[in-house]
Amino acid sequence: MKQYIKLSLAYVLCSYLVAQKIPINPNHSIYPYLYRQSTNGILPQWIQSARPLTIEQVLKSLNQIIESDKTNDNNRILAEQFLSEFKSPEDNGLNLPLIKNNKLQNLLAYNISDEEPHLLSIKNDNSSLWMDWSENVSIVPSNDNQMYFQDNISIKSIISKKISAYSQFSMNRLVWRNGEGTIESVLPPDTIDWYNYNNEWAKYFPEVKSIFWYNSEAGISIDFDKINFSMGRQNHSWGWSPNSSPILSGNGMPFSYIEMKIIFDKIRFRSLHGSLMPLSPYEIHKRVFNSNKYIAAHRAEIDINNNFTISITEMAIYGNRNLDLDYINPVHLYWAVEHNTGDRDNILISIDYSWRIKPRLRFYQVMLLDEITWSKILKPWWGNKFIFQSGLHFIPSSNPSIPDIRIEYSMSRPWIYTHKDTINNFSSANISLGYPFGPSSDLISVSTNFFPTSKIYIRGSFDYYRKGNGLGSSISHNYLDRDPMLDNDTPLLVKPITYNRIITCLIDYRLSRYIRVNCRFDSFSTNDNQFRLGINWDW
Repeated sequence: MKQYIKLSLAYVLCSYLVAQKIPINPNHSIYPYLYRQSTNGILPQWIQSARPLTIEQVLKSLNQIIESDKTNDNNRILAEQFLSEFKSPEDNGLNLPLIKNNKLQNLLAYNISDEEPHLLSIKNDNSSLWMDWSENVSIVPSNDNQMYFQDNISIKSIISKKISAYSQFSMNRLVWRNGEGTIESVLPPDTIDWYNYNNEWAKYFPEVKSIFWYNSEAGISIDFDKINFSMGRQNHSWGWSPNSSPILSGNGMPFSYIEMKIIFDKIRFRSLHGSLMPLSPYEIHKRVFNSNKYIAAHRAEIDINNNFTISITEMAIYGNRNLDLDYINPVHLYWAVEHNTGDRDNILISIDYSWRIKPRLRFYQVMLLDEITWSKILKPWWGNKFIFQSGLHFIPSSNPSIPDIRIEYSMSRPWIYTHKDTINNFSSANISLGYPFGPSSDLISVSTNFFPTSKIYIRGSFDYYRKGNGLGSSISHNYLDRDPMLDNDTPLLVKPITYNRIITCLIDYRLSRYIRVNCRFDSFSTNDNQFRLGINWDW
């Protein structure tokens, strides 16, 4: 049976492991599954260092899991299920399974092996294109009967053996069914035109009493063996924390970028240059604003051995001018460039490592430096702007049905990410690109992920954080506005201080091959509880 699986897998991989540098949504449940296998020692550590991963990387990883002698039956079943989900077109020509096979009759079927997995596909010997469609509906009865709708269309293409492209568009709608029946009674008066919903800027349309916003991601990739070039629009996450990385956390709005990756056996290097939003969409909508804002970032990872990886990252934020060729150069030392051109930009440097102490136990740390005064390193000097993060990931068992445990502590000094020119603050659309809780805060996070069966995914987390709210605690503050009398006595948490607790539980159940139902519960220290029930039809 095992040999049959290997042969079948090899055949499948040979048919579609070509130029699939197409990213997978960073929120997909494949990531916690692969992270488990990495900490377990089946996959390399670099799997956890950056998101999004590409389809090619995921397929190779799943193949490695299936073929590993360390993989138990439950793991193998789950890996094979994920493998079928990311399958590309297999049949040559034009395929419309909805018409051909009457797929509607099989909505509740869980495994239909002989069906084309996509809504539409076109394939020949050297190229292919496929389209997928998904619908998502969720209800939040605890929040004035809030209803959320999402229509999503994605197109992916393998143009040649070296070139691939993708485009994804979604339209989102938000409606309240409150007692008075009007959104105007829910929205604050000063945000009636533009509304901030989960870091998305949405416009209210009174004609249909709904809030609309759109998401669009796209990209094209060219692959030359060890070197890959790409351009697109999406979020990026760099670092070992899945959700709270101080480097790039993947939170907030996607941004457009160009990127280069160089991958050797033990060394990996990536560099990107992106275009950011200097203000919120609401502010840009209200006035003419012509300033530009950019990010340049590069990261080098070195595997000291199979269990220890160290990384160095350098990032620059600059604006109020055109593209700077010094920052577009991927191998330039940004710190030296910034110093030699007048110290006008915002430079951040991080050093981090991940140590797999033994199979199923991994420890990681990140130190991100904005500025630091070495003579006052142990003193509460305002200019010691840094974030420190430590995490432990433990897998009690290689069985994916047993919950893993991740414990993480983060602390951020006041004024981190800020600059004397606020356009250079480490943000896009006024949302932090890195650590989501911003300056002057600390966080203890405990989370777990597991798969009780191949159809069920469960995630739970407990976050307790303290947040300063005084001057220097916001990413939008200008450090020239500080009180010089407090320069030598700037505490970690600047008063007033708030104490916050968040408990989250998510359950995702794959009802069939095409339909998933999910529920999510969030509890906040303000005694606000929210329950969300959703259904997703993914084709």
